[in-house]
Amino acid sequence: MKPGYLLGMALLLVTACAQTTIQPMSKDSFKVATQAAPACGPNGARNVAFKSASIEVIRRGYDKFVLVGDANNSDFWSGAHKQDMVVRVIAEGSPEAANALSAREQLGSDWRQILEKGAPTTCG
Repeated sequence: MKPGYLLGMALLLVTACAQTTIQPMSKDSFKVATQAAPACGPNGARNVAFKSASIEVIRRGYDKFVLVGDANNSDFWSGAHKQDMVVRVIAEGSPEAANALSAREQLGSDWRQILEKGAPTTCG
């Protein structure tokens, strides 16, 4: 095998390694379910899920949120990693807003570009 082929395969594994779905749970909550390839590891799956949650909070017209549920699982045989989060959006100015996370702050100063791209498909 050529060295360039191996490098290309390695890059492909890292660049297309995660898939996220959003499921509404109530008017103010939703579930983020992320499945990531073995190369991502559990931390990569968690980071993709958290970034996806922040994006969804902004898409719903909010900035503040809290995690009310969190679960992960790694499949021994396939090496895949799953991360589930239940997110509750918090209205600005409510008593809970002072303790809530800011989705825009979590995404960083380029949050608008991240929002346009949507849920990440890479864990890097």
